Parts: sequence; C-alpha cells; structure tokens
Amino acid sequence: MWTHAEFVRNVIYNEETAVAYLREKNLLDDPEVVAINCDKCGSVMKNKRRKVKGSFVPVMRCPVKGCQTFKSARTGNSFFHYSDLNNKTNCKLSLCQILDIVYFFVCETPIKYAEVITGRSHSTLVDWYNMCREVCTKIVQQKGQMVGTTTEPIQIDEARFAGRRKYNRGRLLQGNLGPESTDSEAEIENNRNHGNRIDGPWVFGLKKGLDCRYFFVDRRDRNTLLPIIIRECAQGSVIHSDEWPAYGTLNSHGFLHSTVNHQRHYVDPNTGTHTQSIERSWLDAKIKILLTMRGTAIHMLQSHLDEYCYRMMRKESVDLYSDFLNDIREVYR
Repeated sequence: MWTHAEFVRNVIYNEETAVAYLREKNLLDDPEVVAINCDKCGSVMKNKRRKVKGSFVPVMRCPVKGCQTFKSARTGNSFFHYSDLNNKTNCKLSLCQILDIVYFFVCETPIKYAEVITGRSHSTLVDWYNMCREVCTKIVQQKGQMVGTTTEPIQIDEARFAGRRKYNRGRLLQGNLGPESTDSEAEIENNRNHGNRIDGPWVFGLKKGLDCRYFFVDRRDRNTLLPIIIRECAQGSVIHSDEWPAYGTLNSHGFLHSTVNHQRHYVDPNTGTHTQSIERSWLDAKIKILLTMRGTAIHMLQSHLDEYCYRMMRKESVDLYSDFLNDIREVYR
C-alpha cells in the first residue's frame, strides 16, 4: 500500500490523475471505452476538459453542435456524488479530496488528525467515514453462510460492550437509553448508584478464522440468538460455545454442537472444545470501540462492528486501499 506522499503524487495530484485512476479501477465510466449517451439529444459523449476556478477538470461533453451538454465525469457512481432536493448532482468536495478522506479511513486515522491534515470540517469527515462504513456493512452482509468443520469449527459467544468505572467510582448509568438486561444470572451490584442499572449493550458474535460476524442484540436469550445462528451457519456445521442455556437446542436444529465449561477449563480436555479465538477477538474489538474511540452512540454501534468485521476479513490484504475501492465498485456500480 502506498504511503500518503506516494498516494498524493500518483493518484490525487490533480483531478485528471484522480479521474484516470478511478477509471482504471472501473469506478467511473469512460466514454472512450463504454458509450455514454447525452441525456438531451442521445448522442455519444466525448472526454473533454473544462476550466473551473483556475484548474482543468475532466468532464464529458456532447459533440453535437447546438447541444454540447456537459456531464460530470463522476456521474454513474453515487459514492462520489449525491443528488440534492432538485435531483441534481451535487458534491462540494473534489474527487481528490474524497479519495484523500477514503485513504485516511482505510488507514484508521482518527478524525481529529484527519481534520488537521485534510483541512476538512469535523462534520464532513464524520459523514464520509460513515459512508465508508456503509460499504463495510454491505460487504459483510453479502457473505454466504459459514461452514464449520471439525478442524475449523465456528465459535459463538456473546459479550457486553459497556464502559467500566475506574476504582469502582463514578456512575455506571447511561440514563434509560440502553436496553435493560433480562439475564437471570446477571449480578446486580448497584454500589450506591441511583436508579435502575442499565446492563448492556450486548453483542453476539460468530467467528471462523478471519470470518467474524458481530450483531448488536437487545437480549441474549434463545429467541434472539437462535435465528441469527440458523441464518448465518450452514446446516451440519460444527459449532463450539460455552454452556450458555440459549445454545442448548442447537443439536436439534441440525448442528454439531459441543460446549466447554469455563468454570473448569478454557479448553475441554476430552473434546478439545474451546472459544479462545472469539474471546481474543472480543478484546481487539473492545480496545478499538471502547478504549480508542471511547465508546460510540448506541445507534452507531452496529456500523462500527461491521467495520471491525470487514477489517478482519481483509486482514491479509496486501493493498487494502485498492481492495476497498473494489468493494466500493461492487456496492455502488
């Protein structure tokens, strides 16, 4: 993957290099390769350059005399533009600025640092980071069912994504915005906080190798978790879990389910069943979301979980930026 200096020099040096790069990646239409008709007269459009604010910008123009309608080079890919209330293509950022923001998202650059480097506002970067997470979400949702084998089983587990007080001081409550736990085994330690304790949110996860899928759930009971397992796992798959009662009927639903009692062993000495891989994955996800980001809004938690799952899926990628652009093409083309 390019360093930022190489990226600026080779890709976003100007709008013409950016358009050429995106056309090479098949993210934008090239009228020299695929015929693009004029919306007004139906003639095939040509590549042209148009001077905008002192610099040349690639555009498409109708060659018919009397028409000569212009069309933006980014037309055809809704990731790089959006339509306003009048259904007109509108985006105040240039392609170079958009690609630069995408580069910082791929590199996991915090927004406060990206603000300084790019000169964009906080709200602009938040919006574009969220758009990039939408790509991650759609790619993760396109995965097929997981197939667990004896040598590589599917590990399932649930974890609570909530903050922790230092030295057991300070309020644990978050108002009444989060889902209240109905777990019978949850210990209630109020520690002189006022009001009802909010025990959540809960995240349910499935993991097999680099394929992990996390879902924000209101409860971790059987009625909530079982439909997710049936939807995400192929029939006959080998599944490992702890002895949480919600998993008790998996064998009757066509899965080969084995458990480990964590009060006795981390790895069952008789069957070799364990959930060490997904337990370690929880740690990485919590470090990113709870410590590095210092938490997130409850309605944004699923998108950040999808981003983590996407990065796990692309963990062995040699050029993550190119792979992410290919995923943008798959989603928006």
